[in-house]
Amino acid sequence: MPQLSQQRHSRRSAFTLVEVVVAMAIFVVLIAIGWSSTRSQMPRFRTVEAAQGMQSDLMMLRNTAIQTSRETRLVLASTPGDCTSDRGAWGGSWTLEIGDRFNNSTSWELLPLDAAEDGTDDDQSDGLAVLDDGGNRDSKSVCLDEWDSLAGPGNNNADAIVFSPRGWVDNPGADFQSTGYIEVDFVNQEAGRLGVDDRITVRLSRAGMVRLVSSLGKEDASSAGTNSSSGAS
Repeated sequence: MPQLSQQRHSRRSAFTLVEVVVAMAIFVVLIAIGWSSTRSQMPRFRTVEAAQGMQSDLMMLRNTAIQTSRETRLVLASTPGDCTSDRGAWGGSWTLEIGDRFNNSTSWELLPLDAAEDGTDDDQSDGLAVLDDGGNRDSKSVCLDEWDSLAGPGNNNADAIVFSPRGWVDNPGADFQSTGYIEVDFVNQEAGRLGVDDRITVRLSRAGMVRLVSSLGKEDASSAGTNSSSGAS
């Protein structure tokens, strides 16, 4: 009897071990599938994240203009070029600045506002957004596409989006698309290599409303800003 009991115990142990091995094998397969899916989605996630970063910057600049009664602006600084034709290039950059006046500022300071303390713009930590390799918003396979010409209001505001202390966009009408927005595109280059035009467009209205719209037919973030509304375009 003791021997029979030991044999039954051995069978139960062996069977349990097989179950463990099978379970581990299934777990490994699921992990592999999940990682493959996650990896394929990472470039799109970074594209949406980069666009959301600009959206947040525009909202912050608008609020800063209202709070300080001074002009603020976002200046589009660099692009790798035509994101749809040059698949090897990625990145792009812009700056966040505050003017010295309510209107027609003659000098601009990179955020945060600190020059008033000693006359020197020493701290520029909040004034730069760089998607390039090693930048503070490094976004591999994300390309800030070439933008349409922006004259900006007044003088020395080329490639700039300027907010007035009332929270409105001061750019001339010619800077706005026929849709009524100033538009900036972020391109997912990994999708482009597969023949898919996957881009997130940042749309800014005259009233300071900011929204993100996807070329794939879905809005990728809720609208933000004054008098905002949701929905794809």
